[in-house]
Amino acid sequence: MPNSGFFSHKNFLLTRTLPVAIAVLLLNFGGFWLLYWTTQEADNVAYERQKYMFERVIGDMLDQVAHEQESVTIWNDTINAVRNGDEEWVEWNLGIWMQDYFGHDGLFVLSPDDQLLHEYVEEKSKDTLSFAIVGQTIFGLVKSLRRKLLDEWELDLKAYLQSPGVGEMAVINGRPAIISAKPIVSDDGTIIQTPGNENVFVAIRFLDDEFLSEVEHKFLFDQLRFSRMNDRTGRELSSRLVDANSNTIGYFIWVPYQPGSRVFSFLSPMLIALGAVIAILVVVFSLQLRTRYREQRQAASKMLYMARHDSLTGLPNRSCFNDRVDRELADKNRSPSGVALLFVDIDHFKQINDTLGHQSGDKMICAVAKRLESLLPDDELIARVGGDEFTLLLGRISSALDAEAFCERLYQACNEPVDIDGRKVPIAMSIGFAFDDEDALGREELIRRADVALYWAKNNGRNQFVAFDPEMDARNREKRQIEHDLRLALDAGASQLYLHFQPVYSLPEETLLGVEALARWEHPAHGLIPPDRFIPVAEETGMIRELGAWALQTACEEAVKWPEISVSVNVSVLEFEDPGYTARVSDVLQKTGLAPSRLIIEVTETIIATGERSDRVLAELTELGVMVAIDDFGTGFSSLGRLRSMDVDIIKIDRVFIEQIDVSVHDRELVRAVIDFAHVAGLQATAEGVETTAQLECLRKIGCDNVQGYYYSRPVGADAIAQMVKHQPISSLEASG
Repeated sequence: MPNSGFFSHKNFLLTRTLPVAIAVLLLNFGGFWLLYWTTQEADNVAYERQKYMFERVIGDMLDQVAHEQESVTIWNDTINAVRNGDEEWVEWNLGIWMQDYFGHDGLFVLSPDDQLLHEYVEEKSKDTLSFAIVGQTIFGLVKSLRRKLLDEWELDLKAYLQSPGVGEMAVINGRPAIISAKPIVSDDGTIIQTPGNENVFVAIRFLDDEFLSEVEHKFLFDQLRFSRMNDRTGRELSSRLVDANSNTIGYFIWVPYQPGSRVFSFLSPMLIALGAVIAILVVVFSLQLRTRYREQRQAASKMLYMARHDSLTGLPNRSCFNDRVDRELADKNRSPSGVALLFVDIDHFKQINDTLGHQSGDKMICAVAKRLESLLPDDELIARVGGDEFTLLLGRISSALDAEAFCERLYQACNEPVDIDGRKVPIAMSIGFAFDDEDALGREELIRRADVALYWAKNNGRNQFVAFDPEMDARNREKRQIEHDLRLALDAGASQLYLHFQPVYSLPEETLLGVEALARWEHPAHGLIPPDRFIPVAEETGMIRELGAWALQTACEEAVKWPEISVSVNVSVLEFEDPGYTARVSDVLQKTGLAPSRLIIEVTETIIATGERSDRVLAELTELGVMVAIDDFGTGFSSLGRLRSMDVDIIKIDRVFIEQIDVSVHDRELVRAVIDFAHVAGLQATAEGVETTAQLECLRKIGCDNVQGYYYSRPVGADAIAQMVKHQPISSLEASG
């Protein structure tokens, strides 16, 4: 059988080798296909992760720019600086500081009628960025913001102590950028603005090469670039960039991270050559894939952690804190059943930042965070929700007394000085807390109550802890009612508001020298409203400007009827800081015909301690011929050294030093020293609150120039003053001086 070998060989091929070859081939093909499919899936997972990661980075950047803006938009000083046209302050704080500290490229401030007030653009971007270039985009954004303010402003402000904002992506001269608009609002609610009519602060930050390089480095993006067209190649991925109207304005394109493809490229030659060990290689590869997947999971977990935690302190952020509060309030089986929520705020943190620098400020934030965290019981939560503000959640607390005891421990511990670079820096904290033991309060209400308590702590001396009391809401409602009724009273004019005048007498002659004008309010329903109830509300809401203007006008109109004697009118901080205040005084004097020398403007020590601005206004008033008196001297912060260099004519010694002057040697010597200083400085001294003969005689002996108080007369109406002028001896202020 000559062909038997052939058939045997063929049979072997058919029965042994071919099946084995086919099996090996199929095994190779199967292994190759499995490898290919697995690597592609790994790449797809990586693709989706990177896409999600990049979209999250862009979203976080939008939130970050808005949050950075709030460091200057929720600030009374910003409102006042913009209103007063303080170009230097605005450029430094809203321009240079925002650019240097946060890297913003363009910053604009718009008025309530959307007029450009201030513009600051980084030097290197001036050729490609200006208001003329982005104005239309900004106007559209600001329009959306004002609509939002009208719909949601009040609720958001009360609930979160944050202002609404609007942001979008844009392309400016071919460069992708974030544009964010925020209203400039009060940090403590003392400056009331009509929703939708606030000044608006617009920030622009380019997502330029520096940003792209940072993203590449942190998140393993390769060759990340921006293009107006989706001109990606086969290997590249792209993420669509859209504006506020979901219109595509460009694409971010990069070469994706391909862990599977890298492994496939490395192993495929060996798989082709070493088909016999394909199974082992698949196992090895599977193990490698598992490792890659674990790393990606860890990276995703890290990203989630970063999204829910503060980058400076590592504490949970507002979003994480809110979720935890919701869970605690939803848990009906917690034991004990109480939940306490605390707001903790570092007092005068901005002054610490300004004095020691922002780096030291960051170190203080971290030190306070560690201190608070060390005091917190296990399983309880602390979060950083603002620049210098922390929130604490006590979910296992039995009573409000326990919450108060914890606040006491917190207060004592936090008031210890903080060591910053070897320097002991004193620190004070304000704490507000609310307690819920009935499962009846939602998160927003619990946060609101703690926020209200913090507001009371900060506005009643700071450096204390305060528990929420329903009476706080009642007082707030009362203040709002007074605000509403006072607005009506200002509109009604003389039908509700009027002036009383308290005489001032010269010594030793005891002749009538002048009067001090004091505002009175006769409410149509509640009768006489004490000044200490409506004056603070007027100052808080800004109505003090109108009230002060009315008092000045009315006082001068009445004083014209009384020959020779002077009239004193009190001025508030808000009025005094108004750039047009001196011009308004001059206008009133011209219209009423009152001689400037007969008008005395009474300022507080707080006003004159403000520095160059107060010095300038005082000089303008002196040049006008108006006299200036420091009211309630001794209760503020002025220094005798400053008084010597200021344009001041009279020191009015506060009644607290006069009450015991006839029996207290300390008070008598203190008043004598003030009077002696006044005389050396060429000033007159007027004592307030004189009520007894003994007080009067004591003041006469130590050389006081003028006196005022119930001993002579309570504040009376203009008709009564007219009778005094007619029947009492009169001396002019110049003669008494």
